[in-house]
Amino acid sequence: MTSFMLRRVFQRGFSRTNFPHAIQRQIIQEDKLISSKKQNNSPTIVDDPLQHDDYFNVRSMVTLEDLFKNRAHYGHVTGMRNPWISQYIYGHRLDVDIIDLDKTLPMLHSALNFLAHIAYRQGIILFLTRYPAHVPLVERAARDCGEYAHCRKWDYPFTNTQELFGYDIRLPDVCIFTHTLAPPNQLHPAISDSNKLLIPTVALCDTDCNPNIITYPIPSNDDTPKLIEFYLTLFQQAIMAGKEKRREKDSFNQ
Repeated sequence: MTSFMLRRVFQRGFSRTNFPHAIQRQIIQEDKLISSKKQNNSPTIVDDPLQHDDYFNVRSMVTLEDLFKNRAHYGHVTGMRNPWISQYIYGHRLDVDIIDLDKTLPMLHSALNFLAHIAYRQGIILFLTRYPAHVPLVERAARDCGEYAHCRKWDYPFTNTQELFGYDIRLPDVCIFTHTLAPPNQLHPAISDSNKLLIPTVALCDTDCNPNIITYPIPSNDDTPKLIEFYLTLFQQAIMAGKEKRREKDSFNQ
C-alpha cells in the first residue's frame, strides 16, 4: 500500500519540499473514502433488528405487577412438582408452590421478543393446546393475529405429512403452547415432534412441567382462563408488532 502511494506521488511530480504533505493528504483522502464506503454499505444498529436490544419494544408490554395481579405465581401442590422446575420456584404456602416471578418476567420478555422476530421475518406461528377451557381463547387469538391454531387430537401432522395429506407441507416456524399436557395428563405429543424437527417452542410451564424440553419456557400458572387470556393478548401484541415493523420496512423500500 505504501509503495503504491509513493508511485502515485512521484508520478504527479511533487517536489521534495511538499513530498511529506502530499503523502499525508493522500492517506487522509483514502481513509475518508474507505470510511464512507463502510457507512454506506453496512446497516445501522437501529435498522438491523438482530443487533437491537429491544427492537419491538416488548419489555413495555408487561411488568412484574401485571403478572402478580393475574396470579401467574400460583403453582400446583408440592406433591406434583417436577424436579426440573425447582429452580423457578420461590417457595410454597399451604402446600402450594409459589413461582418466582422475578425469573418469569425476563423469560417472558425473551419469548415475546422471539415471537416478534419470527413475525417480522414472515414466519408461520402455530398455537396449540388440548386444555378444554383454553380452546376457544386460543383459536380466537390465532385468528385475530392472522396465524394458526391446532386444538384437537394430535394426529402427528409434522412427521406424518405424506400419510395425512399426500404431499409435504411447510411446517411452522414456532409453536406456542398454553398448556404442555394433553389428556390423559400426558405430555403434548406436538412438543416431542417439534423437538425432533428442531421447531422452536414457546410454552407456559407450571410446576408440574419440565422446562428443559421447551425452547422458550415461561414458568407460570397455566390453568386460569383469565391468565391464559392475558398471555394470549401479549403473544398477539408481540406478533402484531413484528408484522407492523415488516410493513414499515417494505413500504420504505418501495
